[in-house]
Amino acid sequence: MSWLRACCLLVLAALTGCAGLGPVSPPAPDSRFRELARLVGTDPESGPGFAAELAAYRADPAYACRRPAFAYYFAHRFGHTLDYRACPATVPFFLLDRDRGGYLVRVAPSRVRRIHIMFATAGDGVASRFGHVSLRLVVCPDVGASDQACDENLLQHVVLGYVARVNEFHLSLVKGVLGGYDAHLSGFSFMEAYRANTLLADRDIYSVPLRLTSEQTEQIVRELSEIHWSFRGDYRFFTNNCATLLQDTLAAALAGAAEPEALAAGYLRPDAFFSALRDSDLVQYDVLNSLTEAERRGYFFRSARPYYQQAFETVRQAPGWSGPDSLQAYLATPARERRLQLLTSDRLLTTYARDRHAWEAQVLLEEKALMSLADAQRHSVLALVAEEGMVARLERYVSSLPDHDDRQLLAQCYLRPLARFRQRLPVSAGIPGPDFLDRYPVPSATCADGRNLHRARQLLTDWLPADHHAVQRLRIIDRELEQTHENLAQLRAM
Repeated sequence: MSWLRACCLLVLAALTGCAGLGPVSPPAPDSRFRELARLVGTDPESGPGFAAELAAYRADPAYACRRPAFAYYFAHRFGHTLDYRACPATVPFFLLDRDRGGYLVRVAPSRVRRIHIMFATAGDGVASRFGHVSLRLVVCPDVGASDQACDENLLQHVVLGYVARVNEFHLSLVKGVLGGYDAHLSGFSFMEAYRANTLLADRDIYSVPLRLTSEQTEQIVRELSEIHWSFRGDYRFFTNNCATLLQDTLAAALAGAAEPEALAAGYLRPDAFFSALRDSDLVQYDVLNSLTEAERRGYFFRSARPYYQQAFETVRQAPGWSGPDSLQAYLATPARERRLQLLTSDRLLTTYARDRHAWEAQVLLEEKALMSLADAQRHSVLALVAEEGMVARLERYVSSLPDHDDRQLLAQCYLRPLARFRQRLPVSAGIPGPDFLDRYPVPSATCADGRNLHRARQLLTDWLPADHHAVQRLRIIDRELEQTHENLAQLRAM
């Protein structure tokens, strides 16, 4: 018997259970596959699910483009090499936005220089009392850009974090604790996250780089896109929240390397998780040794509250000032009273004409008031249209407008964003392709124009039912906004 024939017979015997060797067992799902499957929306207990994914991995050349998390798992398990060169150059994310509701962006993994752990300190609400932790993709302007150019390219940085999908105006503590809110990996532009935290919520932001190779960075960016479109869970403030879900995600993405203790401990609080990272090899925590240097380099973003407080102290100490004695009281003062206090004090007007520093401080305070009012207006509108049937009524109103430009303006600036606010992000089995993504329009800059927003607000106010309980408050806010704009115009004309 030849050596080759003997080998063939031995293999045949093994496959049929002869020679006492027993049948060869097919590959089976392990704990890592089950955890990964949970994060990308597949039933982790399903044997056929594992078999189907393995078969697709072996047969479909584009599998890695759609299912990078599973593709990496199978490649690592069976000793294969993973190649993304045949995949699209970018992966999609849907970013939520206060003004536009949401919009689609495409991120090239090759242009992501680093991934940061980003921690926002505690806020006032029950859902934010322990802070919030997320990931920040440092997207470069181009592949060959310097590290500094990448860090300064803030307009293209993307923040990804697990949040409760609250499609109602008032947060339910019962649902937040016991379950009832959807959880998914939500996306925001960095500037939106910065604005919401430091300017509106008075929270500091720490942004610390993960220690990753360029290959790990690309892989994690692709997996984050898959999880973003595929995972939907049950968000609970204290047990299944931004910290626990992010730990699970990083543990799954970094499996195969030595798992850091900070990811294995299962911290339930975002602040505890971020604190544990201090002694972990996972992050470059030393970038925070000097907060002054960290702020200069973009690793620390201070709450804007101290700057506004300093501006208020400058104004309060100006000769001729007789207004409120605290920043909070100033912001609560009606815009017309703030303007009269300025215009009726010749001494204060003379001070601002001579002391440009004091004048700039007064402008900054009015800009803070304007920003706070705009945020209050958004919340009031959301409260109004969150009521049953209100969006449908708004749709009918928009379609009835005789002017085409008005119809387009109101639809883009209010109707579509509000509809997206209420809708759940569609689920895709893996990274979606063009057919799935064609439903998302290219972002429009129309609503960023102040004149357009003013016109859209006028149209909305004309439509609102006069006897509705929320209308009076909204109209008060609109009036305050207009008068604050007048205050700023008066100041800038000095």
